[in-house]
Amino acid sequence: GMALAAQGFQNLTGMDMSKGMLEQAGRKGVYAQLDQMTLGEPLEYDSDTFDAVISVGVMTLGHAAPESFDELVRITKPNGFIVFTIRTDVYLNNGFKEKQEEMATKKLWEIIEVSDEFQPLPVGEPDVMHQVWVYQVLDY
Repeated sequence: GMALAAQGFQNLTGMDMSKGMLEQAGRKGVYAQLDQMTLGEPLEYDSDTFDAVISVGVMTLGHAAPESFDELVRITKPNGFIVFTIRTDVYLNNGFKEKQEEMATKKLWEIIEVSDEFQPLPVGEPDVMHQVWVYQVLDY
């Protein structure tokens, strides 16, 4: 949120399943709204609510499942963007690759960009690689 606000983005909404994380986010003073919800469950947002949705460190083992993308597409406005990070091994071995391709085949979204692999935690997890994915929700 801080980086988005620094670039001039406003009306930011934060969502997390953890009350503690939401309290930390609230102290930053950049969010118009903070909501306690769990990605992977139905979200309490209207369809076509957000211009863009960003998810960092959530699409991984023990967190949000590939089916979480359905809700992200639902709450993102047509022609809006969904940006997320995912571990490369999780993408390949845990159903994310198949789900992302299925959604593209169904014309729910189209891929805009995929980053090269990178190490987000070179000291703590030097062998774990991630990528950033950017999709645009298609106008249905």
